[in-house]
Amino acid sequence: MASDRINTLAELVESGEKLAPLGGFEHSGFNARLQDKYAAWRKSCIEFLDAVGPVGFAYKNKITADPNGGQFFQASALLILKVMKELLEKSKTSPEILAESVKEAAAADSAKRGASGATRVLKPPTKREPKAVSPQESAASGDINKVYVIGDAGDPLRAQLSQLLAELGIEEVPLEREHGKMLGLESVEHDPMVRCAFFVFDAKDLTFAMFEVGHFVGKLGNGKVFVLHMSDVEFPKGVPGVIVKPIVVKLEEAALSLIRELKNCGYKISL
Repeated sequence: MASDRINTLAELVESGEKLAPLGGFEHSGFNARLQDKYAAWRKSCIEFLDAVGPVGFAYKNKITADPNGGQFFQASALLILKVMKELLEKSKTSPEILAESVKEAAAADSAKRGASGATRVLKPPTKREPKAVSPQESAASGDINKVYVIGDAGDPLRAQLSQLLAELGIEEVPLEREHGKMLGLESVEHDPMVRCAFFVFDAKDLTFAMFEVGHFVGKLGNGKVFVLHMSDVEFPKGVPGVIVKPIVVKLEEAALSLIRELKNCGYKISL
């Protein structure tokens, strides 16, 4: 799957390299003669980014944010080409980022749930139809007292999260990512006492973080992955299954809503 997507991505880049120099300029207008060809290529790029899931969301947003993107201007074509090239280079060093989209992960999670109807996470746990779990995991919700935490240990927001979890009586399971590299997801062992994951978002690791978010949505389910980021850091909108909390000054702004979400996920909060 990953190799097929890398090949498709390489073909889109190759087509863009031939097409982009032919685009029009603002002072002379867009290239109407090749408009249809450009529109088809742009559409293929956007569809590809949709298909690869979370890793493609940020790149798609860059393309769709271009106000002139619908017309064949050279600047618009070069923007798309730059985006696709960047993803291609990252996928060559870490092909696993294209291996599974969030839609595929969510479909797998739905299959595990069977015909239960995949209830919304925001409903109380007693009304949910959980996937098959071990005896340990099906124990009283009071036994659920851990969360995965992914983020830079030196990040002030990360430190505030650690303090909040400690005050709530919840133990964090830290998952460290080496800067510029994806988290070793295959080495993350399933812990029946963990139902949620927190990402303290770092814009420098956007590509890898987005893939990791999709992975945990597939493993833990919708509404059990939280992304925390400062308001001056951009995070793609509409990521399926993810609860996003932008922070303006301090984490305490979102503390009450986070406590409610954790209770809904089955955690017994001690204050």
